[in-house]
Amino acid sequence: MKLYSNPASPFARKVRIIVRELNLTGMVDEVNVDTRNLPDEVRRLNPLGKIPVLVLNDGSTIIDSPVICEYLNELGGGKFFPGMSIWREVSGRWRALTLQALGDGICDAAVARTYETRRPAEQQSPAQLEKYSKAITSALEVLEHASFAPHITIGEITVACAMGYLDFRLPQLSWRESHPKLRDWYEKFAQYSSMKDTWPAALN
Repeated sequence: MKLYSNPASPFARKVRIIVRELNLTGMVDEVNVDTRNLPDEVRRLNPLGKIPVLVLNDGSTIIDSPVICEYLNELGGGKFFPGMSIWREVSGRWRALTLQALGDGICDAAVARTYETRRPAEQQSPAQLEKYSKAITSALEVLEHASFAPHITIGEITVACAMGYLDFRLPQLSWRESHPKLRDWYEKFAQYSSMKDTWPAALN
């Protein structure tokens, strides 16, 4: 299989973490691409023009990081996506998926804010920057009071990738100062080898 990604992308990072946690590195060839000048090959594979993209051995493709992660989880026999239970009305699955949505939402806003600030100053939209910042801070406040599972799920992985991206691209937000519970959880989670091995790099 071939995974098109970028070391700076928080969405690609969570896929790369799943690959490492499930010992699938020998099955997945990671191909780094520059998202500022996305190769035509990637655009053909994903009509949305986004990464990550996973190309299977039969040539078919899977797009969108939550979908790719769930596919790899099944392929590798992982437990990062809790299953449904006929014995319990409330399953850990919904908690994990909600955390994933919050983490992805932070990443969406942080990536958009980063690209907005790269525009010439006179072309930047203060209203858009405020919108992205508000989305990030609101989600962080929810996560400060969230309950994280003792076992790793896709929710914890996604939130950790979001926190790492904030450190990497938006350190001026200083989110740790006002979110001590989230900070303490993240600093422990960041010690996993898969987290260290996938720390963002400034390819773009």
